[in-house]
Amino acid sequence: MIENRQRKAHAWAKRLWQAAFVLMLIGSVLFEAMPEATANALYLLSDGISTVVAGGAERVEADRILLTGAEDGETDVILEADRKVTILHDGAVHYATSREDERVSDLLLREGVSIAPLEMVRVDVSGEDILLEIASDFTYYETVQEAAAYTTIYTTDYTIPKGESRVTQAGQNGTRDVTYEVVYADGAFASRQAVAEGESNATPEIVSTGTLVSAAQDGDTIAEVIRNEDGSGYLIMKSGDSLHFSHTMDVKCTAYTTGCDSVGTITYTGTTVHTGVVAVDKSVIPLGSTMFITTANGDFTYGMAHAEDTGVRGKVVDLFMNTYDECIQFGRRSSILYFID
Repeated sequence: MIENRQRKAHAWAKRLWQAAFVLMLIGSVLFEAMPEATANALYLLSDGISTVVAGGAERVEADRILLTGAEDGETDVILEADRKVTILHDGAVHYATSREDERVSDLLLREGVSIAPLEMVRVDVSGEDILLEIASDFTYYETVQEAAAYTTIYTTDYTIPKGESRVTQAGQNGTRDVTYEVVYADGAFASRQAVAEGESNATPEIVSTGTLVSAAQDGDTIAEVIRNEDGSGYLIMKSGDSLHFSHTMDVKCTAYTTGCDSVGTITYTGTTVHTGVVAVDKSVIPLGSTMFITTANGDFTYGMAHAEDTGVRGKVVDLFMNTYDECIQFGRRSSILYFID
């Protein structure tokens, strides 16, 4: 008899708890339906047998939503309709589908996802699906396009007179991709620093300083010959200077000096002989021509020369030298004349 009374009392208590549970559930739903009432979190109500969810998640303030992968200038987090949404929260994965003109906070409310006071929502729209990641600590990387100023490159130009500078290419600003590491800790911004930079597409400004001279320095030799299709070109000297020549001529060179073979000190044109004066056949090489002379194999450089004397025939050039021994050592060599403008 006593056991029967205990069983009836237990059943009566259970029915009472279930009724209370239903009233609590109805009350929570009505509370959620009130226009100005929004629950701060999900409420779990249990009758000892099952658990149901009532209430809704809190709205997410705009400053707690991080937007990545959006177009420049896009700040309003309004999702496109019918986009697949993946929600990551507390190690769990939840899937949803966005509705037309739905905000992130509205989607989370609809899906019943609760945001703790220190948590934030990172919205990544860079992929095919939208990713909503909810956490208090974030470290992620974002790449943005930033303005890039043009640089100035200083170079030399063998076609510009020495000492003169010109802007040979105008600079134009461009852009570059910059990757930032963004860190949030305990729901607050911690740091944002650039960790990688792409190449700039800016057009550099090029300022060229000339090296072109009218005469080579004493003892200077040729480092490079740049030839044009018309036979003209430039001599790039080892000193860094450059000389422009109009044409070239292959000749045989000999050497002469004063005191030998009745050679005097006055040239055909009336100048005094000195190193750099050469004798030519004026029907082949006009008197007054300025040349740079070197042997064909490059083992001897006479340097700057002026056609001021005569006494040879054909494509032969006689080089004045200071001593008879120099003339003997030089002998007769195949040479190249570069006619300097």
